[in-house]
Amino acid sequence: MIRRYWFNILFLVTALLLIPVNSLQAAGPVDYLPSGQVVEGPLLMGGERVRIDGIVDGDLYAAGNDITITGEVTGDVIAVAQTISISGPVKGDLRLMGQNIRLQGVTTGSATILSQYFDFNSTAAVERDMLVFGNSCRLEGNLQRNLRGSMENLYISGTIGKDIEIYDVGKLELDNAQIGGNLSYRSYEKAAVISGTIIGGEEQWTERTTPTAQEDTVSPWSFMGALIINLAGLLLIWGAVKLWRPTFWNQITEAARRNPGSSAGIGLLLLLATPLLAILLFITVIGIPAGILILLIYGIALYVSILITAQYLTSLLKTRINYIGNDIWLLIGFLILLMFVVKIPFLGWIIGVAILSIGLGSVFKLLFPDPNNPNLPDLV
Repeated sequence: MIRRYWFNILFLVTALLLIPVNSLQAAGPVDYLPSGQVVEGPLLMGGERVRIDGIVDGDLYAAGNDITITGEVTGDVIAVAQTISISGPVKGDLRLMGQNIRLQGVTTGSATILSQYFDFNSTAAVERDMLVFGNSCRLEGNLQRNLRGSMENLYISGTIGKDIEIYDVGKLELDNAQIGGNLSYRSYEKAAVISGTIIGGEEQWTERTTPTAQEDTVSPWSFMGALIINLAGLLLIWGAVKLWRPTFWNQITEAARRNPGSSAGIGLLLLLATPLLAILLFITVIGIPAGILILLIYGIALYVSILITAQYLTSLLKTRINYIGNDIWLLIGFLILLMFVVKIPFLGWIIGVAILSIGLGSVFKLLFPDPNNPNLPDLV
């Protein structure tokens, strides 16, 4: 018989994968919208290769290895892929993340780009603003308003209608660029400006300096201060919950004590799967409220995981040494110990994953107790 908590996990995964969307396309090796076909959005497409030659009347959500859009999209385009190429008109905004992104068409709205290599072709245009974070960016098209972002290498030979504000750039080259407003950037060296470049406003350069060894050194007092603040916050949560339900912390660790391997395994699965499930909810649009709620619970569970693990270790030690004093002193000791050990190189991240897994597994068993074990207390 499958235990109830494993069934709950399978149910959550299955439910999220089967959430209905008005125009959901089945994912496969190739997801294709042929020329001449019109589909009302929101449209979700996914596969090894995604190609859109038709018309999407609404928002488009796409994920895959290679995405090519030659047709028209009347709404926003939200896409994640290794390679993204858009040559068709987009009447809304672009929100793109990928290794290689190439724009060749006209976008009526704004564009947000996260990419290793970004090519804004000379045939491309964005009628509002552009935010770019990447490694190598080549801008040859027409951006009618503002450009902002951060990148290692930036080459501009196109038109920027208003201001450019680059927070951090390794190398900036302007080749016959037409900039309508100010050029503001931070780099080690001033931009290489080739003849023919026009800057309508002012050039505002901030020199990027290399931190000294003294600046890089973290003061032990800053570490101790952060540890004390974190410890105080965790103890405040522990005390508030203790006042609300005096037996809560003992109950949440009881199931983990009976089967710690199962708790850690469930917790590790939730640690890896929850962000993915939340992303799936966000992609389906109608699941955004549920996705926000899941991430909120997930964040809280991660924060208190070290507290749950410390309480778990406290209960183990009390049983071993027959301790009859106040739990708070053992709890504080274990909290401080755990905060230090997660800072150990290499070993620290392994211990950190174990702490998070135990914490998440205990929270799950609190929400979904095992009905096959009648000796467990009523946790809910």
